[in-house]
Amino acid sequence: MNNQFMYILIACLGVWLTILTYIQVSDSAPQLSESLQGGKAATIAYVHGDSIQANYEFIAERERALFVGVQQAQIAVERMATPLKEEAQELITYASGPNASEEEMQIAQSRLYEIEAQLTQIQNESQTRLVQLENQLQAEVASRLSKEVAVFAGDNGLEVVLNWGLSGEGVLYGSPDYDVTNALLEFMNDRYDSPTAEENTEDNRE
Repeated sequence: MNNQFMYILIACLGVWLTILTYIQVSDSAPQLSESLQGGKAATIAYVHGDSIQANYEFIAERERALFVGVQQAQIAVERMATPLKEEAQELITYASGPNASEEEMQIAQSRLYEIEAQLTQIQNESQTRLVQLENQLQAEVASRLSKEVAVFAGDNGLEVVLNWGLSGEGVLYGSPDYDVTNALLEFMNDRYDSPTAEENTEDNRE
C-alpha cells in the first residue's frame, strides 16, 4: 500500500514539475505585439540623414562648441610646449658650441630626451581630450535625435522612421510622399532653445 502511494506521489510530482516548466518557458518566451500578431502594416516614413546633420541647429551649436574646444586645446598645447621648445633650442645651441664639454653634451642630450618625452605626452593628452569631446558630441546628438524623432513620430502617427544616408543605407528607394526630412527639421529646430540665442537675449536686456 505504501509503495502504491509513493508511486502515485512521484507521478503527481512529475506532472506538476512538467506544468511548472511549461509555465516558466511560456512566460519567458518573447511575445509579439498585437500589431504584429494581427498583421497590421506599420506607417513608415524616412529622412535624409545628411540633411539632418547639416541643418539641425542643435548639431550646429555642438559642432561650434567642439571647434572652440579644439582651438582652446591647441592654445593650451602651444602654451605648454613653447618653453620646452625654447629650452631644447638653447641646449642644442650650447651643446653644438665650442665651449661645451663632453659631460655637458651628455647632460644636454639626456635633457633633450626628457623634453621630447614631455612634448609627446602633452600632444597625446591633448589628442585624447579631443577624442573625448568628439565622442561626447556624438553621444549627445544620438541621444537627442532619438528622443526628438520619437516625439515627432508619436505626434504624426508614425511607427517607423528610416534613415536615408548619402550611400542609401537604410533606404534604397522611397517615394517623396514619405520623405519627412523637412517636417522633422522644422519640428526639431522649433523645439530647440539655442544657448547662443538665450545669451543674446540676456545681453540685450542688460
